[in-house]
Amino acid sequence: MSDNLLRIGTSAVLSNSTLLSTTSNNIANVNTQGYSRQRTEFEAQTLGLGVGKGTTERLVSEFTSAQLRRDTSQLAFASQYTAEANRIDGLFSNPANSISSAMNDLFQKFQTANNDPSAISTRQLIISSSESLTDRFATLSNLVLDQATYVNQQLDLDLTQTNSLIRNISELNRSIAGFGRGDNNQPPLDLLDRRDEAMRLLSEKLDIKVLDSDNGEKLVFMATGQSLVVENGEFSILSLNGDPDPNVRNVQLSLNSKPSVIRNLGIEEMGGQLGGLLKFRDDLLIPTQMQLGQLALAMSDKLNTQNRLGMNANGELGGDLFVLPQSNGFAFQGNTGAGTVAVSIEPGRASQLPPNDFLLTFTAPNTLTLEATDTSGNVVPGSAITIPGVAFPATLNRETLGAGFPDMYGLSLVVTGPMNDGDQFALKPLSSAARNINLATTRPEDIALASPVRSLVAQDNLGNGQVDKLIVSNTNPATSQFVAPSSINGAPFTVTHIGGNQFEVRDNTNALLGTTAALPNGQFNNIMAEAGLGAYGFDFNITGIPQTGDSFTIEYNTGGFNDNRNGLELAKQQTEETMRRYAVATPSADNSVSFNEAYGTMVSFVGDKTAQARNSQAAAEALYSQTLQLKESLSGVSLDEEAANLVRFQQSYAAAAKIISTSQTIFDTLIQAVR
Repeated sequence: MSDNLLRIGTSAVLSNSTLLSTTSNNIANVNTQGYSRQRTEFEAQTLGLGVGKGTTERLVSEFTSAQLRRDTSQLAFASQYTAEANRIDGLFSNPANSISSAMNDLFQKFQTANNDPSAISTRQLIISSSESLTDRFATLSNLVLDQATYVNQQLDLDLTQTNSLIRNISELNRSIAGFGRGDNNQPPLDLLDRRDEAMRLLSEKLDIKVLDSDNGEKLVFMATGQSLVVENGEFSILSLNGDPDPNVRNVQLSLNSKPSVIRNLGIEEMGGQLGGLLKFRDDLLIPTQMQLGQLALAMSDKLNTQNRLGMNANGELGGDLFVLPQSNGFAFQGNTGAGTVAVSIEPGRASQLPPNDFLLTFTAPNTLTLEATDTSGNVVPGSAITIPGVAFPATLNRETLGAGFPDMYGLSLVVTGPMNDGDQFALKPLSSAARNINLATTRPEDIALASPVRSLVAQDNLGNGQVDKLIVSNTNPATSQFVAPSSINGAPFTVTHIGGNQFEVRDNTNALLGTTAALPNGQFNNIMAEAGLGAYGFDFNITGIPQTGDSFTIEYNTGGFNDNRNGLELAKQQTEETMRRYAVATPSADNSVSFNEAYGTMVSFVGDKTAQARNSQAAAEALYSQTLQLKESLSGVSLDEEAANLVRFQQSYAAAAKIISTSQTIFDTLIQAVR
């Protein structure tokens, strides 16, 4: 009997000692990141002979762990996106960075100059305000560019950490598999905890799925099925590649043992911090930079165009106020030809430029296809423009291709060869445009407030006809009758009402240039065009009721420095809808906006995206907190519970020791009885 008591007591002491060790280990690791609470369970020996085999295991729910990894990835995605969006939102909400106030100030200066067009001082205010506007564009664009640089730096850092975690999981897999599996093999609980923690940290970087392998390894996959960690220690690594733009890098995946096999990953496949960064870049950062560039180009080009239609303070035809930047197309890495593409905005056509990048593709024989792309590089359906019969080198724009050709989105391309079938180029005229626009002049005399043409009514006219809406549409000497710096071929022109609601136009030699057809009563509009002289660069209407023989004179506005007609047109550009909304729109769609509307849309776009991101983060935080509490309720160490267990196990240990003491007493009594 004492032998049975000794056996029972010894097993009880040993088992309670193990229980005390397990509890002590839990208490010791209460602050260890990733530690899962352990529990030791014993089996009773047969025939009531004490405690049998004991097993120490972790208190872990695989289902809860999977939920936590999912919610961790979603929270990391939302937090990263929101943090970056808050920075952009802060830039645009700061009044010191407002493009709108700078634009309004410039147009206000035009209005001030129009009140006294002969004053140089008010023209100087236009130059100063223009400088402030270009500085504001450059400042805001550079701040946005800084964010793009930060995104690339953060991608580098996150990818390094991600690859380190993938390798760590692979190494832990090999170590755990080395312990073997079976009833006699105690699992390495500390290694299991470290592997689970590594997988949790990996889920912060990207969204993952985890499966169990037969040998105890954990197989880790991306949410869309791409393998990151597979059996026998094999793993994949992530890398960055900017094709074709090195400043816009995308994530690639390749197996460590076969690095030549590469798969490009999309944003929808990432999740986590990596996905949040890429989503922010493609959904908010790049569109904002493109809209900013579109606004800078459209406004600069429109003011250039209108200033060229006027007469400056020197009595000469106006010139450009701003210098628009040029850029080079990015050749794809798979190109086999040596061709290049230079991109600029065709003067006067920036209003056709949508807030998009473009893809230029060469297909044999000598055909180029221009397509608008979205922020992910995908082609916008219905945006393709085909240019056949290209002979390298070539300058391709609306002017060189002809008026019957599609608008080319306002682009002018200089392409060189040779190009091979399938060669592609990414064209990004907007990405750096806002910070590269400069003033073309700093001379206040170059502001063309006056119109270069004026009209005179013959004093002996019998009717009350007047020249109205004398509009200049083209002062380019190559395509109009204007001659730089200050004349018009054939001027002054004499316009005479010859009866029958007809007018004839003669030049300064009295040579007949053209005669209109009979015009409707009271609708003597576009006289030059009706007389077949629409290419002269100007046109006008006749109002009132002219009599036969009444004549009107159109001449160059020599000495007309108090004229502000073109200045009024310059000021009107503030509210004119001269910017394109979309690359492709239905014929009846409203596809144009004004400068202020475009900027307001951009600021609203940033604000809306940021507000959505904050709401998503709040929801992700709530879900993550709930799942974390569920996990901690099972796997977390409670000091109160462990302290209670410690007291209980100490008491049971003391009781077990008492069994051994009792067994010793009985044994001693038996020995004494047989002496």
